[in-house]
Amino acid sequence: MDFLQILDAPVAPGGLVEWIPAVEGGLGSWRRDDRLTSHNHEQHLRSAFEYRARTQREGGRESWLGLAIDFDEPMSVPAVRAAMLTWIDRHEVLRTHVVLKRDRTERYSTAPHTVHLKMTRIGWYTETPLLLEQVAGSFDRATAPLHWPAYRFATVARSDSFTILFAADHSLVDGYSLVTAQYELTELYRAAREQRPHTLEPTGSYIEFSDAERGRADAADAAHPAVATWRDFLSSHGGVPQFAPLNPVDESDDPFDIEHPAQSSRTVKVLDEGQTRRFEAVCAQAGGNLVAGLIAVMALAYHRAVPDAEFACVMPRHTRTDPTWLHALGWFVGLSPVAVPVDDDTTVATAIARASASLRAGRHGASLPFLRVAELLGPSRAPGLVVSFMDARGTPTAAEADAGWARVLRSHSYSGREVYIWLNRTTSGLRMHSRFPAEQPDAVLPFLDDFASLLAGTADAR
Repeated sequence: MDFLQILDAPVAPGGLVEWIPAVEGGLGSWRRDDRLTSHNHEQHLRSAFEYRARTQREGGRESWLGLAIDFDEPMSVPAVRAAMLTWIDRHEVLRTHVVLKRDRTERYSTAPHTVHLKMTRIGWYTETPLLLEQVAGSFDRATAPLHWPAYRFATVARSDSFTILFAADHSLVDGYSLVTAQYELTELYRAAREQRPHTLEPTGSYIEFSDAERGRADAADAAHPAVATWRDFLSSHGGVPQFAPLNPVDESDDPFDIEHPAQSSRTVKVLDEGQTRRFEAVCAQAGGNLVAGLIAVMALAYHRAVPDAEFACVMPRHTRTDPTWLHALGWFVGLSPVAVPVDDDTTVATAIARASASLRAGRHGASLPFLRVAELLGPSRAPGLVVSFMDARGTPTAAEADAGWARVLRSHSYSGREVYIWLNRTTSGLRMHSRFPAEQPDAVLPFLDDFASLLAGTADAR
């Protein structure tokens, strides 16, 4: 599946309808829910509140993830409505809201079958750019994390096809959530249209996970293995990783003083299926796996770009360690540090071995939310280089999604120093998606090109 900034998504024009969740009586009818809020969610809310207070912009700067699914048939309005409502009932995270208080949070939840959808016809669009501008603006406003719902659906209908679009604030979903969501929404729509029971297995609730994770994290102290992992890494690397090729940017102590333009992005298929399998064989021969191989080659490309800088990055790791959470919507992400020393004489095999060792050593870092680690170690800068890997082959419709009928979407991001790279293993090979400062593309694109070239060269030499 592609992972696209929404304005880059190839959505054909048509009749746009927005589907807005609502509950009779509003939040006043919801029950008080004593389950705890995750560190990720609480900090996300506090950042949004601070941004709103300082800029007078409602809701906080957009930070959402979403989905577009194409269907090659006329749209059934009753089936679309039924699919969306069943999905909301299936995932409790879509029926809960966290309210910020000065020194705590309060959660409120509503039961299944209490949410309904308001169908609003926006208009007919004949050009994709104008359609996407409308959808992007609507999603930006609708996903403000300080309000419920912090998500929205839309459909674009044509005479013989239609597209379902969905967006949610990052506090409600992560990348794996959306890989699963494309299958679930497709199955729920088809089941409703065919008037049969759906075939989805029951799933757990992110609210239950958050409650348990927060309890464990709050009980952790400086002796926790994650704290030790991060303490050692930060002390030996002088802080969290940054992307060295970037020129320093004017970052004041107040991050809201300076407005950076929306980041640039790039999406490219770096290896086909045959190349990916050959590269996986290279990794296995060196005693590593695909992730270690990708990190190793990236370290070699980084050394060629900045010979005096050691390659180090932060790597998100999913925390779905129990099958209960496998298909749940939510923000199941921890962070681990990775560093791979290389020099002019380092071979790919040696780099893979070093990357494997670093990944093993750093995995404990993701066992505690990074925000809790920061509470115990002291504040730290946000990472400037983040590399994420995801295997998107785990659903029955993975091949169809990879062929183009489903795409993960994301909002704009704003930073003068962040470089994010997503590497996705799909049924047809390996895709690379990236975002980086719009002001300095020449500091990033040559590195990405060299990484892709070195990766393909390693695979083709097998």
